[in-house]
Amino acid sequence: MFRLQLRRTRNQHDRIIFNGTDLSKLVYCKVRRPIMATVNATFESVPGRHGEVFKSAYRGGYDLPVEIWLRTEDRREVAEMRHKLAAALWTDEPAPLYLPDDPTRYLLAIVSGSTDLDEITDDCPTTTVTFHIGDPDYYGQKRRMEVSAGNIYVNAGGNRPAHLQVTAKPAAGSTWRITNVDTGEFVAVNTPLTSSSTIRLDMATEHATVNNQTAPVTIDSDYFEINGRCHLNITNGTAILEWVERWL
Repeated sequence: MFRLQLRRTRNQHDRIIFNGTDLSKLVYCKVRRPIMATVNATFESVPGRHGEVFKSAYRGGYDLPVEIWLRTEDRREVAEMRHKLAAALWTDEPAPLYLPDDPTRYLLAIVSGSTDLDEITDDCPTTTVTFHIGDPDYYGQKRRMEVSAGNIYVNAGGNRPAHLQVTAKPAAGSTWRITNVDTGEFVAVNTPLTSSSTIRLDMATEHATVNNQTAPVTIDSDYFEINGRCHLNITNGTAILEWVERWL
């Protein structure tokens, strides 16, 4: 009876890819996931008033359980498959997790807690693996633009603000700045530059380098995000803009 039910369940399996490995080549998977991350809302009672006053809201991390079944019923293969699965699941930092209903976007996930792989036997080749999602955003297409000095219009894609990575070649003997014209925010490199200089900005980590050495930016600089259709300006030279779409 168990094997009959297992075969029926296997006919409805999901395909997921974790850290570059297609797990469905090793196991059948069944994913149960929420529409979005848990929302943690904070309210405060005010003496003398009915109800509560809203203070803040943020999206938290969450666990994503995946039920798995080995793709074999041969007891001679169970131990080997278990070792292969353990190697595919292990990573010491979050890695891309692609889910079956959204194959063009990924979450950053890591296996958390006990995976109970010892429960997988030839008599009961099933268990549950729990992925922890610390970053509630999905990540989509990686985008790249080669641009020259002046006004630039960028479509960030996604429906969440994205972080630019900039690699720039400034003009000789000049200062260099990139501005988000829509918001007025900018980053200005505050160090001598030549035509052979290479500037790199990481808006996510708020870090600038010139020729691979940490470089200062002006005190009024403000690392910024891009969202929707953005109007940017680069003072001189050329640059490569790169970013990854972010989605709710």
